Amino acid sequence: MGSENNSLTLQQRVIRDDSANLHLHCREITLRLSPDCRQLVLTRYTEHYGPALVRWIERSHTVSVAELFRWLVANGEAGVMRASSQSLP
Repeated sequence: MGSENNSLTLQQRVIRDDSANLHLHCREITLRLSPDCRQLVLTRYTEHYGPALVRWIERSHTVSVAELFRWLVANGEAGVMRASSQSLP
């Protein structure tokens, strides 16, 4: 399937529709950084096998890492942790 060594596999699934006719549906979703580490790439790869059919589709979605972090800061839920500098006995 369409995975690379430097990618994180988020989902990998194989579904056998009909074992007698060998209908298979394979799906893989991966996440990786671009070679320059400026882009985050989400790839969805699908294969479908049948007695007279082999079909595959790969779709990639890319976003700037800087833009992703800006969006997270603006829209993400903030968590606050505190540390105190009290002396121990």
